[in-house]
Amino acid sequence: KFDVAMGSLDGAETCELIGLYMLHKMQENNIDGNIGLYRDDGLAIIKNANGPEMDRLRKRIIQIFKNEGLRITVATNLQITDFLDVTLDLPNKKHTPFHKANQSPIYVNRQSNHPPAVLKQIPSMISKRISKLSSTENDFTSNKTYYENILRKSGYTEDLKYTSSTPNPKRSRRRKIMWYNPPFSLDVKTNLGQGFFKLMEGHFTDHECRQMFN
Repeated sequence: KFDVAMGSLDGAETCELIGLYMLHKMQENNIDGNIGLYRDDGLAIIKNANGPEMDRLRKRIIQIFKNEGLRITVATNLQITDFLDVTLDLPNKKHTPFHKANQSPIYVNRQSNHPPAVLKQIPSMISKRISKLSSTENDFTSNKTYYENILRKSGYTEDLKYTSSTPNPKRSRRRKIMWYNPPFSLDVKTNLGQGFFKLMEGHFTDHECRQMFN
């Protein structure tokens, strides 16, 4: 037995590996249903089971984890539940954004040492995420103020806008290209991209790899 501290380098990977193992153990014990895990949070949909059957299933799952030296909390007979950052509402067939009352997301500050292109996209990324978590535009509108206030605290002035979920068209790539992206820092004044091209011109002018490095 060993402990893996939260935030350690391999903590997430270890958690996912254990999760896959426990899903396998539940399958071995004939736990039927649509069961999924993300790190240390799980969600399952069990059909055609009454209250006593669900309680027996809950006890079986707790015992399976206990046999592996683990503890788990299981809540059953839920029709509305919060999972990660979304609220799932089965009776009304809808989903809405969710956040814990005592926790707030933290966004990269507008004045932080990040590429301008990245900072510019953050409000748009938040808009898309909240839109995907909302069943309708009305759900988005009723929840966006909370996230806009957090963006304001991080130095952003943009308003969040609803975007409908449309599948991204698949792009066909004919060539396999490896890009060189110079590391970004506001403290660096040297034009790394220009220096890189000078190195290419100086060392790969007549080289057999010229067609690959250009």
